[in-house]
Amino acid sequence: MSYRQNDVLIPESSYIRFNDVQLKKYYFNDVLVWQRQQKVYPGIPVAKTQNLGWTDYFTVTNTGSSIKVDAFGGTERGWGRAILGPFSSVGYSKLYFSALRAYITNSFSKIAVSLGDINGNWVQRLIYHDTGETLGGYDVTYGSGDLFTINSANGNYYLILEVDSGATSRGLNAVIQMNGCYLI
Repeated sequence: MSYRQNDVLIPESSYIRFNDVQLKKYYFNDVLVWQRQQKVYPGIPVAKTQNLGWTDYFTVTNTGSSIKVDAFGGTERGWGRAILGPFSSVGYSKLYFSALRAYITNSFSKIAVSLGDINGNWVQRLIYHDTGETLGGYDVTYGSGDLFTINSANGNYYLILEVDSGATSRGLNAVIQMNGCYLI
């Protein structure tokens, strides 16, 4: 949320100082009117995609304001990662998504959202679900109220969106769709 004071707009990515102390949050009459945040996505590019399963069974659709990572479990396994970044988490302790939907309709399937490196090696798992032998049935949307603590600050993080749909011949999916990611 931006804050306007004396006809000056203070964006979320800026700073407010009070008595020479840099604030992360600013309250007026016990109401939060400004909070420092940094937009990760949209903004950072897709640095790399990794198709780790059958070629035709993994897709990434990035419109610039929304990204969809989809694995299709057909006669072979659909599995892949979209790696977004780099970005710095230095000065921030939490991360949230404005809208991230993760759903699985197939068995032997997984979804994962992680912080890691350009090669897809994760340092911290934020979201993970494995259906095992059960048939899908996982559908969760994460929003601004779902805060994830960043375990350690890093100046060179990547956001890894990974989907894996089992080779069940059912033609079912594992999907992650994200509209925004922010650091606070």
